[in-house]
Amino acid sequence: LSGWPLTAEERAYVVERAEHERRPGRESMKHLPRLWPVVPSAGHWGGTSWLEAHEKLVRHVREQAGPCDVLLVGDSITQQWGSPLDKGQLNASWRKVFGDLRVVNIGIGGDKTQNILWRLDHGGVEGLQPKVIVLMIGNNNMFFTPETGVESAAAGVQECVKNLRGKFPDAVLLVSEILPAGAPGQKFYEDIQATNAALRGLAFESEDRQLRMLPLWSEFVQEDGKLKGELYLPDRIHLSLAGYDLYAARLQPFVMAAVQGQSLPRTAAVGPVGRPAKMAGQAVSGGMPAVRPALPAADVVLAMQPVLEYPYAAYNAGRLDPQLTGWPLTEAEWLWVQRGEYFRKPGHEVQKHLPEMWFVTPTAAHWAPKDGSEGNDWIVHHGECLKRMRSERGAAEIVLLGDSLTQGWGGGWDGAAWNAAWERHFEGRRAVNLGIGGDRIEQILWRLDHGALDGVTGGVIVLMIGVNNAPLVQANGVPVSAAAEGIALCVKNIRRRCPESKLLLVQILPAFDRAKETGARIAEMNRAVAALKLDADVSVRVLNLDSQFLNADGSLCRELYSDGHLHLNAVGYDRLGAGIRQSIQDWLR
Repeated sequence: LSGWPLTAEERAYVVERAEHERRPGRESMKHLPRLWPVVPSAGHWGGTSWLEAHEKLVRHVREQAGPCDVLLVGDSITQQWGSPLDKGQLNASWRKVFGDLRVVNIGIGGDKTQNILWRLDHGGVEGLQPKVIVLMIGNNNMFFTPETGVESAAAGVQECVKNLRGKFPDAVLLVSEILPAGAPGQKFYEDIQATNAALRGLAFESEDRQLRMLPLWSEFVQEDGKLKGELYLPDRIHLSLAGYDLYAARLQPFVMAAVQGQSLPRTAAVGPVGRPAKMAGQAVSGGMPAVRPALPAADVVLAMQPVLEYPYAAYNAGRLDPQLTGWPLTEAEWLWVQRGEYFRKPGHEVQKHLPEMWFVTPTAAHWAPKDGSEGNDWIVHHGECLKRMRSERGAAEIVLLGDSLTQGWGGGWDGAAWNAAWERHFEGRRAVNLGIGGDRIEQILWRLDHGALDGVTGGVIVLMIGVNNAPLVQANGVPVSAAAEGIALCVKNIRRRCPESKLLLVQILPAFDRAKETGARIAEMNRAVAALKLDADVSVRVLNLDSQFLNADGSLCRELYSDGHLHLNAVGYDRLGAGIRQSIQDWLR
């Protein structure tokens, strides 16, 4: 379907169903990732946000209907030239080179080729008569090339070119290479190179005299392949003003020739035309660092045995996650966890998308060091937790395990003091806080198998986990049942490792808007966990505190949250402490 405005049925389809639920093959329960980049698909940021951005651009396009000099099409790199979605003014780099040219910018941050295709067919350029079109798209497709392959990503760009040419047969079409991002040796970086090579192989220019491929790669990297830092923002994806200055300078001869009706300059391929040969020290598989970081010091040595057989075990024949246990990590494990977490998700190595396995497969998180060096600060923090646990020598009465809501009590790896609410409710109790902000269910499973509760022989373990899984249920197609199963595996793991301890499972606290999207998924996850009746084990208690954090009308008590929707303030922690105190005291008497 195409056209604008959407019918009520179309609008419901793109608003109420996340993008992953509309991917090709989803309706027949078949996974067809090769089709994702080439099949038009509306984006989805949760609710109506993406569609509202498109609607705003459609209104802008209609206001600008008729002849224009330049039409800019793409993602955030295009949007940041200056967009009606932001301040509306073109940035200094553009104005300096192109002055008062009449420009229409329809870039939307986060867009992939399939989103561009959808927007082009749903009023995105209707009524415009551009002299020259600048297309840069494909960067965000690189997040999915492990499933789609680079050839499909290149085909998606080709489909965008065909669509634009069909709509504007007389316009000059400038197709910019995808700019380098990341670093040599990283799969994201290499897949951009390979996609650009595939695009050059399509021989656009020989078929279309009004089309030019702009080779930009070598302009943005040093001789060793690393990004020219001054051209990028700290994320190593988006451009600084210096980067836009260079991009504008490379566009200038083509844009001005098109606007002035002159012959277009020819282009020559610049830089690497395929996957580069590996340099010494580079990784050989996606997502690995170019330099091998040293193993962290082994202050604690734990020889642990697995206590569970995880569902994903059959898929990877015992390789690394989820089978290995113990501490410190072997060199192979240490190198494995240097890879971005995305590249270690279940199914990645077999080119299959298995979101139903994500929450039930032990997975280490990945925090890149703030100083830009290689490594994984999350692993370092886990090691700090192990040292704190070891220092208690089995005497801890209360052990806290969870994410930032748990870490927020204080007393954890970051050296923060116990907060006032903890001191008020649990003063004098020996406690250890193992919470790490950002953790999800799968990280808890990994940490349990790598020594988190080593030496715990009694007392009360308080587990509160799952809020960071809810966005993946909302946006990435992970079933609610998988979240419940993952929490059940955490409970089972803890009970087998610490049979003499009591376990208080605090269900996910209300967060966000309970009536929709992520907030609603949290409620569904809690109901699914409750249905498992984990407290049939007399040493387990499942505690739901919704009534303490919701108003009578079911809305969030925002006055309990420091950010208004997720993290607790002092009053919120006091209420949480009061909620868990009775169960803990009952067991410790």
